[in-house]
Amino acid sequence: MSNSTAIAPFRLVGQLESFVMKDGDKVKYLRVSVTPREFWVKIPKQLRQALSPHLTPGVWVEVQGTRETKGKMGEFKLKANRIQQLTQPESPYVIILPENTDKKRILVCQKSSCWKRGGETLCQQLETKLCDRGLGDQVEIKLTGCLKQCKNGPNVVVLPDKARYSQVHPRQVDKLLEKHFK
Repeated sequence: MSNSTAIAPFRLVGQLESFVMKDGDKVKYLRVSVTPREFWVKIPKQLRQALSPHLTPGVWVEVQGTRETKGKMGEFKLKANRIQQLTQPESPYVIILPENTDKKRILVCQKSSCWKRGGETLCQQLETKLCDRGLGDQVEIKLTGCLKQCKNGPNVVVLPDKARYSQVHPRQVDKLLEKHFK
């Protein structure tokens, strides 16, 4: 399974907690408090030079930029492209981060052992049932290499839930789809 990367815009409004410095004098990150969390937002070099001297801990800020989501765990990094001090926040402690836009996936092992045990038929059944439910464009079926359960094939992994299933029979497809893609 490969680590995917998704980039999406973000906007957050919160209170500036502090700056994170690098090499003692270079501002690298803003720490912004948005109850109940705190976010670290990387400041690009060109934006560092334009930071207002009135930007001090405790002031309200609006930060816009890009959110880079990496890997299977959904870890993300925020990078600012606009920082603005607010005199009166539009709403205290608001954060708007778009939902993960990655397609949902069903991974099906295509190695010989799983394929011989019914993987090909299972794959065809998944495609048919997804189309019947109108999920054909929302859920991707992806053929993978060995999932290390050869004797228990066919093997399937449902993402983003990371649910693993072995010995999946085509007649179980409806139940599987109902559980993960209502």
